[in-house]
Amino acid sequence: MPAQAYALVFTFMACSIGLGFVATRLLARAGGPTRRLAYVLPGLAGFGAFYLIGHKLGISVGPEITLYGFQVALLGDLAIGFAAALVAATLQLAIARGRTPRAA
Repeated sequence: MPAQAYALVFTFMACSIGLGFVATRLLARAGGPTRRLAYVLPGLAGFGAFYLIGHKLGISVGPEITLYGFQVALLGDLAIGFAAALVAATLQLAIARGRTPRAA
């Protein structure tokens, strides 16, 4: 695999970590979990969306730009990755609310 491909994967990994962080912080304001482990699943969901949409399915959403020698629909991919991170953070919020004891 050429170095440009590694750079592209690293860029999308960094973006998914950032999007997962933002999604977790956003849902933390609604009472979602805030421990370090809570940031992992939304980041993985964002990266999984990048992998599925861009690499496996080859779907291009939005305008494409050249990034490290590859044609990438960066804005569309970021939007889809953020949506996936939000879904994962929302699931975490639902699970966290279901586990907390309710006041009688």
